[in-house]
Amino acid sequence: MLKINNYKKVTNIFITLLVSLKLITLVSQKINIIFFIFWSMPFLIFYFFSKKNSIKSYQSFCFILLIYFMSASLRVFGIIPHIYDLAELILIVLFFVHCLFGPRTLRSQM
Repeated sequence: MLKINNYKKVTNIFITLLVSLKLITLVSQKINIIFFIFWSMPFLIFYFFSKKNSIKSYQSFCFILLIYFMSASLRVFGIIPHIYDLAELILIVLFFVHCLFGPRTLRSQM
C-alpha cells in the first residue's frame, strides 16, 4: 500500500495528466475555452481538498468522475471518436479506481 505522500503525488499526476490532455484538446480546437474552464474546475477544487487528507473529498470526487466517465463515453462511442477522448476515458477510469481506494489508504495511515 502506498504511503500518504506517494498517494497524493499519484493523485496530482492524474489531475495534471487529465487537465493537460484537455488542454491539448483545446489547442487542437476540438473544444472551446469556456468548456475547458468549466471542465477543469472540479479538478482544481479537488486538488485543494486532497491536500487536507479529506476522506469525503475522495468519495465525493468519485461521483464527479462517474459523470465525467459518462460524458467521455458518449464522445468515444459517438460517430467520430478522437484519440484524445479515448485517452481521457482511460485516465478517468484509472483515476476513479485510484480515488476509490483513497479513503482506505488515508484511514489506514492516520
